[in-house]
Amino acid sequence: MPSPSREFSPEDLDDLANDLKDIQEGLAPSIHYFISFQTGALLDHLDEVRDALDLQLINFTEMLDRLKRGLDQVKAIRKAVKAEENETLEEEEVKESEQHPHQHHATKSPVAKSPKHRFSPAAKVKVQESDGDADSEREIEAEKEDFETLFQ
Repeated sequence: MPSPSREFSPEDLDDLANDLKDIQEGLAPSIHYFISFQTGALLDHLDEVRDALDLQLINFTEMLDRLKRGLDQVKAIRKAVKAEENETLEEEEVKESEQHPHQHHATKSPVAKSPKHRFSPAAKVKVQESDGDADSEREIEAEKEDFETLFQ
């Protein structure tokens, strides 16, 4: 059964129009409040994240500067040690040449290096594997002695 049509008076229509207008006007501030509240909370959180990231950037920059200074110190120490090793090696060569002038001259001679001549017998050289760390003074001296026996 069809429902009877309801008749609206002009006052009823005006009331409905006013109600719709009130809803529409109230809806805009409600939506604005909801969006601004959510956006405000999100912006506050993003500000906190940005502040934390800025602090991390400062920390990383300071760490990088410390690493660069440390690397520069290591390079300077390495250069000084290498120069000291070169000086020590030169001093030892001078001392050795003063102690054994004939042997020193023989090692420089191309005849002594020739395998046809028996001026220097073949020496057995023990090959040492590196353990990855810096050699101790004893290991360096042992290697130098092994090297020197090649030319005696």
